[in-house]
Amino acid sequence: MNKKLFLVLFFLSGFYARANAQVIAAGQWHSLSVCSDNTARSWGWNGYGQLGDGTTSDRWTPVQINTLTGITAVASGYRHSLLLKNDGTVWTCGQNWYGQLGDGTTTDRWTPVQLNSPTGITAIAGGGYNGGSHSLFLKNDGTVWSCGWNYHGQLGDGTTTQRNNPVQVNSLIGITTVADGGFHSLFLKNDGTVWTCGNNANGQLGDGTTTNRLTPVQVNSLTGIIAVAGGTGHSLFVKNDGTVWACGGNSSGQLGDGTTFQRHTPVQVNSLTGIIGVAGGWEHSLFVKNDGTVWACGFNNHGELGDGTTINRSTPVQVNSPTGITAVAGGDYHSLFLKNDGTVWACGENQYGALGDGTTTDRWTPVQVTGLCQVSTAIAEQQQENGFQISPNPTSGQLLIDRGELKIESVEIYNVLGEKIYSSPNHQQKSIINLNAPSGIYFVQLRSNEQTFMQKIILSK
Repeated sequence: MNKKLFLVLFFLSGFYARANAQVIAAGQWHSLSVCSDNTARSWGWNGYGQLGDGTTSDRWTPVQINTLTGITAVASGYRHSLLLKNDGTVWTCGQNWYGQLGDGTTTDRWTPVQLNSPTGITAIAGGGYNGGSHSLFLKNDGTVWSCGWNYHGQLGDGTTTQRNNPVQVNSLIGITTVADGGFHSLFLKNDGTVWTCGNNANGQLGDGTTTNRLTPVQVNSLTGIIAVAGGTGHSLFVKNDGTVWACGGNSSGQLGDGTTFQRHTPVQVNSLTGIIGVAGGWEHSLFVKNDGTVWACGFNNHGELGDGTTINRSTPVQVNSPTGITAVAGGDYHSLFLKNDGTVWACGENQYGALGDGTTTDRWTPVQVTGLCQVSTAIAEQQQENGFQISPNPTSGQLLIDRGELKIESVEIYNVLGEKIYSSPNHQQKSIINLNAPSGIYFVQLRSNEQTFMQKIILSK
């Protein structure tokens, strides 16, 4: 790899680590969050030590994960947890029957252990639904590594061999996002294409077949993708125009196309625009709009759709959530919602305390997780603290930058290849930028005399 390409990838991965850090996560019956002091909390079922507090006791309210600081992101598998530190190392705990903790053993861990190489990790994901037990790691050079169960080829290394040390996913470079399903994996490239591998019984790989894939294949007919997510047997894709597309199993309406027919290539989710984030659960899907509302479809027996009912929905309905939601996460049968004030809300199944409200009562509408630290809201938190704003997002090409209390020395905008497409000093409190560029993902960098701020923007024309 030439030096210029390495620098571009390293630069880009830094953007993604800051702009897309996953600060809430949900597994089968447990939940995780990152606090604003870069410690982590966990709650719910703890039968395999997945809460990382040194015990196997269930927790109905959040507890601190032992001895770890500098945490920037969390991910959850079915019965295991992953934590990314700001030094690029990964720490894992919980069930390890298939090597999903990546420490070279198959020994369950009640407190976090360090992942065996590689280092320089910028993003993590874990196979988290209905038995999924694999883990994914994105490096700062755009390559992906994986470990754990591999019966369906979900590790993407061309075999079905279980791995208790990370192996490299075949033939992938330029990856910016990794996501998991129950037994399949998804990889978003910096050119807006998506690649998948693993179980394809329901068409969740989106390649028009139901053939399992041991190495990644490209999802049919999709370009301009900015976000991906997976459920047990389905996949979700957000385009740069704010629409959502889905494929795979659909028996509960989780694809949101108004039917219960499985789809082997992506179809558009009904009536949704302005979407900026997605998450999948066992057989349900969650969508965050740019107005801070959340919409959901699919399986709802435990109230995981948060609409006050237990009725399955084949088209998205609005979650009865607080406003200002910036991120969502889906477990097997529960859902998590992060507000822009750092609070976390939850609904759905609660038999082991996964909702974190101090009870084991299922909730059909979101309740606030109690006793939780102030959860990091990444860029949104920086904007609130420093008073600067970049809007609207998504944008049709015109951006308003309000520097608030900051003295902005320069404003620079980069594309996903790390190429600078705009640069200007900014000494006014408010300024308007007309972004003459194709639709896609871009990054605004504001430099002040104190520090540098990054924000991902979505250009949709």
